[in-house]
Amino acid sequence: MKEKDFNPDAYWEDRLHTISGLEGVGFKKLGPAFNKWAYKVRKKVFMKALQSMNLNFKQMNALDIGSGTGFYIQAWRELMVKEITGADISKTAVENLKQTFKQQQFHQFDIGDPNFNKEASLQQFDIVSSMDVLFHIVDDARFEQAIANIASLVKNQGYFVYSDNFLHKEVFRGESQVSRTKAYLFDVFEKNNFKLVTRKPFMYLTNSPIDSSNPILKAYWFLLENALYVMPFLGHLLGAFLYPVEMYLVNHSKESPTTEFAIFQKIK
Repeated sequence: MKEKDFNPDAYWEDRLHTISGLEGVGFKKLGPAFNKWAYKVRKKVFMKALQSMNLNFKQMNALDIGSGTGFYIQAWRELMVKEITGADISKTAVENLKQTFKQQQFHQFDIGDPNFNKEASLQQFDIVSSMDVLFHIVDDARFEQAIANIASLVKNQGYFVYSDNFLHKEVFRGESQVSRTKAYLFDVFEKNNFKLVTRKPFMYLTNSPIDSSNPILKAYWFLLENALYVMPFLGHLLGAFLYPVEMYLVNHSKESPTTEFAIFQKIK
């Protein structure tokens, strides 16, 4: 799908202007309560993986791309990163972030644009994150440009923290999201001097099992998604019930049927 078929600027501006909180950046069909539990899983994985690297965050600067509501800005703050910068394609998101996190800097740009850094004049960072964001770049050329742009922002020996679906089968293309193959993604990262440090499940039962053909998982997700769409108040109960199961699965599984978490290091 080409970028002309999907306008990411308008899509995110409209979505974040009309839907607040984690539901605006998460799986909106699941409702706000379940999204809170799903993001609780994400944060646990994110924090545990980064804390295990034993990096001196107090001496590092970080950039978060696609900051949205600021969920990962807050995570970087909790890791006590020295300097935190955020960015988003949406003007509404950037304005809200500036009001919420007054000590941090925020920029508005499209990371898939070849001229993305013309006005921001960003320098390089020790660590860059982009969580559940880049699969929304539906045009492959702009996706590859985004990875090249990110590589230009990461210091040599620095890190890129990222989530995607890393499909083992064929590419799946939707209107506002493309799930690409693991082989394709690794090839793009390798071309940009990124070496994989770790890849692990980011979620297991709290997101669509797009990388699985298991009929039980498919049926489970169909029932969960539609039940929460009709009765979003169930999100509190189902989220609380699934949370310990989800944490066990993401901590003890090598692969996930859905989104995975990866850390790359830039090696020139």
